[in-house]
Amino acid sequence: MPLELTVEQRDLESSLRSSLARTAAGDDVWSALLEMGLTEVPFPETYGGAGFTLKDTAVVMAELGRSLGAAPYFSSVILAGFTLLHAGSEDARAQHLPTIADGSVTAALVTGYPFATSSITASGGDGDTLVLDGAQEAVVSGADADLLVVVADGSSGPELAIIAGDADGVVRTARESLDFTRPLARVEFTAAPAQRIGGDDLAAGLAKAQAVAITALAAEQVGAARACLEMSVEYATTRHQFGRAIGSFQSIKHRLTDMLVAIELAEAAVLDAAEADTRSHNELSVAAATARVLASRAATFAAEESVQIHGGIGFTWEHPLHRYFRRAKTSELLFGNTAVHAETVAAALVS
Repeated sequence: MPLELTVEQRDLESSLRSSLARTAAGDDVWSALLEMGLTEVPFPETYGGAGFTLKDTAVVMAELGRSLGAAPYFSSVILAGFTLLHAGSEDARAQHLPTIADGSVTAALVTGYPFATSSITASGGDGDTLVLDGAQEAVVSGADADLLVVVADGSSGPELAIIAGDADGVVRTARESLDFTRPLARVEFTAAPAQRIGGDDLAAGLAKAQAVAITALAAEQVGAARACLEMSVEYATTRHQFGRAIGSFQSIKHRLTDMLVAIELAEAAVLDAAEADTRSHNELSVAAATARVLASRAATFAAEESVQIHGGIGFTWEHPLHRYFRRAKTSELLFGNTAVHAETVAAALVS
């Protein structure tokens, strides 16, 4: 299996990169994504999507990571959207995915990690109704989302529910985050009535959604790492000391080479995980965990090394590197740290 992008995916990558380059930081990146129809990429045509693959979605996420564009794509399309797609009932998918796919509605996923665990409890309710109680921290883009897709702990196992973000019994509090471009929120429910939307095999669906989300996040990390490498290479060729470019010094060459090797390895793992979407559940879970470990290490390593290569300017707020460093550190801890995912890979190897 070739671990590379197709011609069409390279075109998508190039088009999105050009579009995001024209959209300065702080501008409406979301509008640019909607104009290109990229919110439709992951979903089947049946639900208003474009019918593309997880590999195409990984291309989009990598470019968003490269630009650090502030948009609810990860929260709405990847987290909430994929959870609905893989774990929701047919009626729920038909009702909610088209509006998420066209971007007219944004959604956020309220859950813990693993996705099947939650600090929210679901009780009472009749038929398609659940009553939610409890609070969940670190909900990505949870303060502004129109819809909340909630994984809750029911009396007989996990439950999946959906509720409007401004519904009665819902309190959302924006939290200060290390990464300014990825807002987090505390979401609290107090006797909040929600719609039950879980599919037939909810546990398997949540596991699939989790693996897909981890793969997409790893793709974003690789994109951010590549941006750090590109900035470092450019700086190393233009910054001169002792009458020569610092990129000609052996120590700088070694740093850049090590960054490149880590990024290439992580990118190959992400592409393998994206292809594993068509294979067995166990293969996808292991491939996603592998990609996550390598991408987390590459993103953190690239950000740290880039700061060192840039010297004094790399520590200033005026330079964008601090934003990549912040993203690397927060993403490394989002939905399981490196050690957690390494254990998944190790368990698969042992068994």
